[in-house]
Amino acid sequence: MYKKLLILIVPFVIGTALTGSKPQSDEILWDKWGIPHIYASTDNNLYYMMGWAQMHNHGNLMLKLYGEGRAKSGEYWGENIERDKLLHQLGVLAASRRSFAQLPQKEKNVLIAFANGINAYAQKNLNELEEKFKVVLPVKPEDILQHTFRVFYLEFLVNRNIRKANNWTPGSNGWAINGSKTASGNSMLMANPHLNWNDFWLFFEARLISGTNDLYGTTLVGLPTIGIGFNKNLGWTHTVNTLDNVDLYELTLKNGQYQLDNKFHDFTIDSLLITEKTETGSREIVVVRKQSEFGMVVKEGENKAIAMKWPNSDGKLNIIGQWLAMGEAQTLGQFQEALKMNGLPLFNVIYSDKENNILYHFGGNAPKKNGDWGKWQNIVSSTSSDDLWQGYYSSKEVPSYLNPKSGWIQNANDPPYTSTIPAAISPKDYPSHMAPNAMGFRPQRSALLIKDAENLSLDEFIALKHDTKSEYFLRLKEDLSKIDPSELDSLTKKALEILLSWDGAFEASSTGPVLFSMFAKELGSKGVFAEEWDFNDPLNTPAKLKNLPYVISSLKIAAAKHQDVYGFLAVSYGEVYRLEVGKHSFGANGGAGSLGIFRTMNFSPKGNGQFFAAHGETYVCATEFGDEITAKALMSYGNATQPGNPHVGDQLELFSKKKLRKVWLKREDQLKNLEKHEKFSSMQ
Repeated sequence: MYKKLLILIVPFVIGTALTGSKPQSDEILWDKWGIPHIYASTDNNLYYMMGWAQMHNHGNLMLKLYGEGRAKSGEYWGENIERDKLLHQLGVLAASRRSFAQLPQKEKNVLIAFANGINAYAQKNLNELEEKFKVVLPVKPEDILQHTFRVFYLEFLVNRNIRKANNWTPGSNGWAINGSKTASGNSMLMANPHLNWNDFWLFFEARLISGTNDLYGTTLVGLPTIGIGFNKNLGWTHTVNTLDNVDLYELTLKNGQYQLDNKFHDFTIDSLLITEKTETGSREIVVVRKQSEFGMVVKEGENKAIAMKWPNSDGKLNIIGQWLAMGEAQTLGQFQEALKMNGLPLFNVIYSDKENNILYHFGGNAPKKNGDWGKWQNIVSSTSSDDLWQGYYSSKEVPSYLNPKSGWIQNANDPPYTSTIPAAISPKDYPSHMAPNAMGFRPQRSALLIKDAENLSLDEFIALKHDTKSEYFLRLKEDLSKIDPSELDSLTKKALEILLSWDGAFEASSTGPVLFSMFAKELGSKGVFAEEWDFNDPLNTPAKLKNLPYVISSLKIAAAKHQDVYGFLAVSYGEVYRLEVGKHSFGANGGAGSLGIFRTMNFSPKGNGQFFAAHGETYVCATEFGDEITAKALMSYGNATQPGNPHVGDQLELFSKKKLRKVWLKREDQLKNLEKHEKFSSMQ
């Protein structure tokens, strides 16, 4: 069966011609940053080589992820049996299988070709792969969709709601500006997702070139289609949106049934056996699946149960197809048609194109339901069919707008209503459960950076993006200056002097950020300001310290803790907060989004008072849509994880210097910066 899977090739054609002529040959030009520029005469060959290329850079990780997506971690490696159980119990695995069966042939062909490329690479390079992961081979087309469902539904949505994910907060920034704000008169786009720097969160950067398409961008490792990208006419990025499409219900039970309206109903129940590897052999575990109209049961007591509802459990929505359609689109109209598919479970879409259009779209499967936002942030105790979802809002019904008068769009995971100012849409025009109405300090910083910028070159656009100042600190600073130093002890007085002389920037050489981070932690997140955030004044509120004695007390505690850990107050940020990937190590810049820092980085403890980057700035791409596309990009942690690959962490130094690399879109530039040339014939 393995050999049959390798040779299965189904020709198909997608998209609208861009290049004007077919590539001269089927090949991969690997540039010196480990980015594959894949030239293909057919789309089948294109996705075959995409699978090959991802295995080249991430072989062990790919096989691990597909094994996990099968819910076989316990069986293969004796690990994470609880996740295996959850994938079955919630119906995520079953939904992915239903989805694969319903996929149009075009999308199935993409998955088939991608799996063939993965398996071909594995067969030719078995010695590069860790022995424990070879049990996953051969990879099947269904595995790719199972992995997709695991990442989007279990990790992005379900775990975010039941708090099972560790050390993860959803994040991303995005900007789109039109020619009114640029020196060239061209629109520009800034893609800037924030995810963990490991495992299934990692991105893979690639260029896909065929006779029918030419697409540059990135996707999550293990997926075949570009998820954030641009072609010669348009581009888009995603940010994680404030979409509530996972809900928990408390059910009322009686005699093994659950109440719905005035009747008690049977659950739909089935069970299956899964295997867990043990030190002495293996054991079988029974997983029971109980389904109600309110969703799948995740916890059960004698008289009550908790059920979870999540989108696309019937597998009818088409993630792969929507990203294909978005990448194939050559006009605004075609792109909007792709958005109508509503196949992606979440994400804002921020768009720019060659015709100077910019667009914001609150994407994802937004369920129609009763009640306001607050109701659905808690477990909903219900026996009423009035609380059941009534389908999803269409792409026309969710917050969306085109070409705002401001000339700019931003999103930093804030609700849709503050994505440009003055607001282009109003929360009054949408159901209250669609999204909250708020704006944190990071999106405020984002808007303040871009709203008054004019005459921007691409490099100036990029420089704005690299801002590291804390909007939270800047909002505090004026009131901090009103503190009378004569009333402070010597250590607290010194701490205040350091903060007041600091510009608020989280740079490696800065001596204020470590102290301020401790101070902000002591202050807490609520009750600091007398004036609350106001939609009518979104960039200047909250404001004015409410309780100055409390602020002074918090500073005193923070200064003492800082002194105890580091021995002195003026410690450099880069000495404490580090960027470390593979053999590469540099002082960090950027910091927590909760502090209002647009250059978002989150860190994990390293010991001895030090921290290392674990989440935040991942892929950055700035694109200008002129007669010829110009783009600069960076993959913070490098474009590879495979041991021995030179591109593990090789872009980290650029990150530390706040620089992006030129994206080589011309073949002549790719050849000048060529690391490796692979012919398709050598991949079979």
